[in-house]
Amino acid sequence: MSDFNGFSPKAFQFLEDLTDNQNRVWFAEHRSEYEEFVREPMKRFTEALSNTLSNKDIPLWGDPKKSLFRINRDARFSKAKHPYNMHASGLFTRTGDKHSPGVLYFRLDPLGSRCAAGYLQPETHILKKLRQGILDNPKAWLLIEKSLKRKGYELDYSHTLARIPRGFVDVPKEIESAIKLKGWIVRKQLPRSIICSKGLVNEVADFAKDMLPLLSFGWLHIQ
Repeated sequence: MSDFNGFSPKAFQFLEDLTDNQNRVWFAEHRSEYEEFVREPMKRFTEALSNTLSNKDIPLWGDPKKSLFRINRDARFSKAKHPYNMHASGLFTRTGDKHSPGVLYFRLDPLGSRCAAGYLQPETHILKKLRQGILDNPKAWLLIEKSLKRKGYELDYSHTLARIPRGFVDVPKEIESAIKLKGWIVRKQLPRSIICSKGLVNEVADFAKDMLPLLSFGWLHIQ
């Protein structure tokens, strides 16, 4: 496997052009650019990052054929009917399956590339186990939150319940906000200078290492 030296600026140019040309005729005429500057580099990035994660003993990996999201959108249930995603993205999990809980996410986006990790919109039975894990181990959870803040990260608290969820009683005040979350996710913005450099893989791998305590806490309680 060859080293991955970053995405070409032409990847952003293609995605910007695609944003302005949301039609199948244009995409068919420019498919070769998509393959050369977006799809194939995303595959190489997936391989390189998976290899680096393994070398760092981080139990996450991605499959270039299965872990990447398609550029075509399923617009059947969306008000927005544009046929193509205007970004490229993929997931890294313990099994390589996109549906495995506890993920590392990467997004190549002209409006702002980023990586993220955690539990985003988990299924109901997993959500309940995660909340119960926080309630059963409040000290361990608070240490994770403090560690994240020391490293400059914060959980996304934009998706939360108004009240303590049904079935959870005697919740300590200091973990109420965490119990009310609908998911536990941390994001990191990635500037184009990083995206287009050979340092990208290590940048995302180091982020994943910082997120490992959060992911491991969840894995422990959803077994």
